Amino acid sequence: MLKNYLKIAIRNLWKNRLFTIINCMGLSVGLACVVVLILFAQKCLTWDRFHTQIDRIYYVKTQTNEQTYNQTVYPILDQLLRNYPEIEAGTHIQTWSNPWIHYGTKNVQERTAYVDPAFFRIFSFAFKYGDRSTALRDKQSIILSEKIALNLFGDTNPVGKIVTINDTSQCTVTGVLDKIPANSSQQFDVILPTAILLDSPGFKENADWYNSFASVFVLLRPGADKARLEAKFPQLVNAHFSPEAKDRTVLLGAYREYIHDENPTFSGLIYGAIVIALFLLLIISINLINLNMASALPRAKEIAMRQVVGATRKLVVGQFWVESGLVVMVSVVLSVLFAIHYLIPGFNQLRDGNMQLDITWANDYPTILTILGVALLVAGVAGTYPALYLLGLKTTEAVKGKISADPHRGQLRQNALIIVQFALSIIFIIGTIGMRQQIQYMKQADLGFNKQNVLVFRTDLAYKDEQTAISQGRDILDGLRRDASVAAFTSSEVTPVQYWSNYNSYFPEGNEARQVKFRHVTGAINYFETYGIPLVEGRSFSDIPTADSVINAVVINETAMKALGWTTAVGKKLRQLNDDKSYTVIGVTKDFHYQSLKEHIEPLLHWAGGPQTLNSYLSVRLTDESKASALVQKLEAQFKKIPARRALSYFYLSDEVDKAYRPIDNIWRMIGFVAMIAILTACAGIFGLISLVTKRRTKEIGVRKVLGASVLNITALLSRDFLKLVLLAFLIGSPIAWWLGNTLLSYFAYRAEAQWWYVALAGVLTVSIALLTVSYQSVKAALMNPVKSLRTE
Repeated sequence: MLKNYLKIAIRNLWKNRLFTIINCMGLSVGLACVVVLILFAQKCLTWDRFHTQIDRIYYVKTQTNEQTYNQTVYPILDQLLRNYPEIEAGTHIQTWSNPWIHYGTKNVQERTAYVDPAFFRIFSFAFKYGDRSTALRDKQSIILSEKIALNLFGDTNPVGKIVTINDTSQCTVTGVLDKIPANSSQQFDVILPTAILLDSPGFKENADWYNSFASVFVLLRPGADKARLEAKFPQLVNAHFSPEAKDRTVLLGAYREYIHDENPTFSGLIYGAIVIALFLLLIISINLINLNMASALPRAKEIAMRQVVGATRKLVVGQFWVESGLVVMVSVVLSVLFAIHYLIPGFNQLRDGNMQLDITWANDYPTILTILGVALLVAGVAGTYPALYLLGLKTTEAVKGKISADPHRGQLRQNALIIVQFALSIIFIIGTIGMRQQIQYMKQADLGFNKQNVLVFRTDLAYKDEQTAISQGRDILDGLRRDASVAAFTSSEVTPVQYWSNYNSYFPEGNEARQVKFRHVTGAINYFETYGIPLVEGRSFSDIPTADSVINAVVINETAMKALGWTTAVGKKLRQLNDDKSYTVIGVTKDFHYQSLKEHIEPLLHWAGGPQTLNSYLSVRLTDESKASALVQKLEAQFKKIPARRALSYFYLSDEVDKAYRPIDNIWRMIGFVAMIAILTACAGIFGLISLVTKRRTKEIGVRKVLGASVLNITALLSRDFLKLVLLAFLIGSPIAWWLGNTLLSYFAYRAEAQWWYVALAGVLTVSIALLTVSYQSVKAALMNPVKSLRTE
């Protein structure tokens, strides 16, 4: 019987090959989008779940009156392990520096994590080479990722080989990790013991009971009560924390929620992907049903004859299931190929270095099974609906070739399908327009600094001889002072688009109760002049740095001044917690956006930067952008003379500002692509239904033409009802899209106001596309020979 089903199915699909091709194309592209969205959601929902003990892994959080953050003081781990038997093991994961690793003629510098020996007792990262139980036993051990090991040693086992760190110390390779899953919160290429950090004076000075920069993870014993353990922590704080830090609360966070704490919008991405996948799946399912109905209707006589000769409902439905299943299965294969070879690479490129997608049966079988299950469900529904419709016709009339005694049979259900399709499409279109406007708003907004004509050179090149670099660096800076094409320049540790996430509490001298949390960074001579950041009052840092260092000069922004309750700030003194220094405010800048417009401007403070020498960035404002090429060549030649591991690189400040909005821009592109697929799929569905209607009304059209109706009259007659449905979908979808748009925009601290024309443009686009689709079939029907039309039953 199955063989007969397949023969008949292939014959019918070939007979209606236009609908078959439209079905396969629409389903393939739509399902490919669904594959990517479900794969993304699955990766996110199983984030960090590969750790076998994840239910017992916790991280230490710090809570203050202002916020909660996922770091704590460095020495706390020793106390936790010593005094609390509920804790089985613990480790730091520090990202203090990325040292250079040298082997033979090769040098590499990659993401480095400093961890404790118990790291692999807690986390389940797999090893390619080495023994996880002893890999971190020695202080001078090093563990590499598969990529770094391949780069340094080729395709051999490097365990036991010795590498040089920063030209000063040697470490033995004790392990090589397998590829770290993309959905892991911890991503690194090199692991070193934290004991190495304690040899650094700078690190040791900060590793006290005040500075909260340490990431600490613990493994609780089976059955340990997290709440009871947390209740003991206030005693720990009172006994050990610095006096200025005793108001902090130490908490434990479940590691399974770590990604959500680090990225508060993470759950929104997951649910957004799932909702979009469901909407798109609904659209393509409706489209398949509509086209199946259009192609099945001429088969009313065939189905009636089958019933007359004894075919049961089960046999008829089975035939339609096979036909629908063939279309869906072919579409699934095409969609997977399209997803793997086009959509996933494109998606990974848009992710810009963040979690990358790939498909493997071992890891992604839930996604694969989900897609197969969804495909079977779609095939079942799309096959059942037209079969039951045809089975519901009067057999005596269907045998004569009449489609239905009741021309309105099923019309309500079909109309509902069209309305749902286009309402969802309108939501996508309005969302795309609104997101695009928000991105344009952020790119064109006044940032408070001048981003034009500024070249920024990365001058932290890992110099082999620091004294030579300092000496030759001074000569380079002196040359810039004499260069007529240079309007201003500064050598700084930060730029207006790359600020440290470094905070402390400050208060006016003598008023410790007025504490304000500041983001603070090292300033630089000519920093504000080079970037065009206006001063509200006072001055910037002096060319004679000793004058500023004597008074510990600082420059704050307007938000900081207001937060301190001041109307003027120059000459006033500031203190920070855990520091005896007194800082003198010498200037106040206008507020400027040193981070994305998604975030509010925070109180900001710059310290005096000291003598002007080579820092991380050398920023040059040009008198004319046409001079950029000559300046780049000149500086590249000068820096080549300084022995270094890295070559000089540069970027335009305006490009870096745009880069900050690239993740949001990429989201807009993805939504735009889905919106295009949605509207085209909806139009394919309406194409099927207008075909269905013209078949039903073929005789009526012939009569009207005989009585003098023009092509325009008939086209308007056939199109009118469908355009009404599209307009109704617009009225339903627009308010929903408006609400969703305002909800989405509320995540931005600075946002464009929603405009009425977003809705109007979406309506015009939707109606125009639908009109073109309907008009094609309507005109085709109107041009039909009335003699043939009148013979049609």
